[in-house]
Amino acid sequence: MAGLTSGQATAQTTGHATGQAGGQAGHRLDRLFRPGSVAVVGASPKGGYGLRTLRNTRGAGFEGRLYAVHPTRAEVDGVRAYPSLSDLPEVPDAVAAAIPAPGIPALAAEAAGLGAGSMVVYGAGFAERDAAGRRLQDELVAAAGGRLPLIGPNCLGVASFRGRAALWGIELPLLHAGGDGVVALAAQSGNMALTTMLSGRLPSVAYGVSAGNQAVLDLSDCLEYFLTDPGVRVVCLVLEGLSDLARFRALAERAAELDVAVVALKVGRSAGGEAATVAHTGTLAGRDAAYEALFRQTGVHRADDLDEMVALCSLLAAPRRPRGASAAVFASSGGECGLVADLAEDTGVRLADLDAAAETALAAVLPPSMAVRNPLDLGANAWGDRDAYRAAALAMGGAPGVDVVAFAGDAPTHSEPLDEVGWPEMIEGAGEAAASLDVPVVLMTTTTDVTPGLTALARRNGVVLLAGVRPALRAIALAGAPRPVARRTGPGAVPAADPERRRRATAILGAPGAARHGTPLPEWEGKRLLSLYGVRSPAGGVAADAGTAAGIAARIGYPVVCKVHAPGIAHKSDIGGVEVGLDGEEALRGAFHRIMRRAAAALDGPAGRGGLTDRDGDRPPPGVLVERMAGPGTELIVGGRNDAAGSLVVIGAGGVLTELLGDSAALLWPFGREDVLAALGRLRIGALLRGHRGSPAADTEALARTAVQVGRLLAELPEVAEIDVNPLLCGPGDEGCLALDALVVPARPGGASEQTGASGQTGASGQTGISGQAGRGRQD
Repeated sequence: MAGLTSGQATAQTTGHATGQAGGQAGHRLDRLFRPGSVAVVGASPKGGYGLRTLRNTRGAGFEGRLYAVHPTRAEVDGVRAYPSLSDLPEVPDAVAAAIPAPGIPALAAEAAGLGAGSMVVYGAGFAERDAAGRRLQDELVAAAGGRLPLIGPNCLGVASFRGRAALWGIELPLLHAGGDGVVALAAQSGNMALTTMLSGRLPSVAYGVSAGNQAVLDLSDCLEYFLTDPGVRVVCLVLEGLSDLARFRALAERAAELDVAVVALKVGRSAGGEAATVAHTGTLAGRDAAYEALFRQTGVHRADDLDEMVALCSLLAAPRRPRGASAAVFASSGGECGLVADLAEDTGVRLADLDAAAETALAAVLPPSMAVRNPLDLGANAWGDRDAYRAAALAMGGAPGVDVVAFAGDAPTHSEPLDEVGWPEMIEGAGEAAASLDVPVVLMTTTTDVTPGLTALARRNGVVLLAGVRPALRAIALAGAPRPVARRTGPGAVPAADPERRRRATAILGAPGAARHGTPLPEWEGKRLLSLYGVRSPAGGVAADAGTAAGIAARIGYPVVCKVHAPGIAHKSDIGGVEVGLDGEEALRGAFHRIMRRAAAALDGPAGRGGLTDRDGDRPPPGVLVERMAGPGTELIVGGRNDAAGSLVVIGAGGVLTELLGDSAALLWPFGREDVLAALGRLRIGALLRGHRGSPAADTEALARTAVQVGRLLAELPEVAEIDVNPLLCGPGDEGCLALDALVVPARPGGASEQTGASGQTGASGQTGISGQAGRGRQD
């Protein structure tokens, strides 16, 4: 190589890159986001991604060395060109690859061998296309060899406005160049990344990344780097999925410690069906549940669309963030006030009560005929009145319990000139109030059709513009939502597994006749497994004949429940395998014989009927489980599964109404008592647990312990694919919880993520109880 050696060039360019403000010296991605030298391979005067990259990088104010690589030309667009990377006078910090896909692996190998700092690969035709493309992408990853940080392929590139470099393959309006960006953006979708950066309502952007196929670097790598820049206050991610949820979780927790807000827009939540499951929780915990739990537990703000995401980023990037989701709103239109009032509750915003001081101050602003309320109609005469808007914002923002002050109004595209219709006066008045308040002051337009001049006017006056009533209110609700208690989930955060408990658990899972090929354990064995983790069940036992059943009942006391007990039976009620409220020996014996006949008929019937199959022909004969009937309480489901996302626990309304009500919340392990109690507070059944219309409150502390222990069981036993405790009876006061039924599905050979059964089946082990206050006769 001409000029510097590889080592000298690397040292020089790394020093140049990390010396710029805001970055952490020595980070492995410094040379990508703050390059001292850039080489564009495939740049041609005919146009295309290479030529556009040269122009974008210069337009971003790049102050380093810029090279073109072209096999025959001496210069491209005024930039000196060289035949290959190896002919450059130095090892480049960043390489932009604008050549066809087949040549990319060899180029990556050359760059990695030279010690280049990073690469951006624009081209398509890799894993997103077909099997041949997947093989080509594998070659690219192998060529990078862990030495070359690489964005793409199939992407638009990296726009580092902080580093004054734009390795971006299509035209990039440079409205964020030269600014002190506070937002960092990374998206799998190039178009969504570009659309977001080009929104005139988004605060200044420090970094924008189109990650494409994420063959080497992914969104978590980008997040890790963004967190090294103290100028970044908001990180915005648009994703389809994450390959390593545990790593992302640790990074999200780090962001919370640094007070960096992370906003995620996850697309694909409804795509495809969930893998087939036996347990209720497989239906309740759909493909998106792990992400919902991950975001909620780590304080990541989840947006539903781009309008909501831009509004939320704008609010979180403001100097003052909302303390909560309680808003005070005013406008010069009764219709706008009515619209806000209609949408507030639906979007999660509480309209604050105003104190006497605020009401007195507001009354002085209003005409005598108008009432003080929230939202507040100032009347048409207040339009364009600086003093009225300043006084209203000050009065509302000073009221206790107000977290955000918002004023509504519209300036759609054809509203210019704004200074002729009163907008400067109103925004300046609100901005003067904002300067002395400790809560944000927001301009909430009633549509998303906004003239650019309004955005600039609001920004100059310290007012946050949020476009559209629903996106604005959702942004307020999300920004003000309670944040989780800070915790770290790395090594040492969770107690180590008990080796003796694991030995006993695996013995239950591997017992002869217990279960095979992913079929459920018999209920009693499932309950034995749960008991190792402190989850209690009613007293009882298993009987192979009526006499033994009667002996068990005599020991534990009547009334009792009698259930069919055999491996592989997921839904006992479907075959008539459950009888409850048996209050004497005669009733119990009769129930035993009826259940045995029904079980035999099911085994002799079509394969799969009622959850029974006999593929191997050596299933042990069924018996019955006899248990003491439980007392009153609230029926819930606590269950979960192990899959690629980790150990996911679902808690919600139990009994036969589990799937019908769909009243559930998911938690991703590790989690603790506070997470469970917060989840219960979000459920409709939470009213029953707290005590409803004079009924006693349930033992939610015992419920929280049970949920945590189910999570621990799943985390410690990857041999378990799914588990349902349904119903879990939560007793009143401090009476604890009882697992009235338990379904445990061992993992199929090859991994716990392979789910079994058929999606949407009803009942874990044949529940017949109802959600709510469960009385005698509802245990099954």
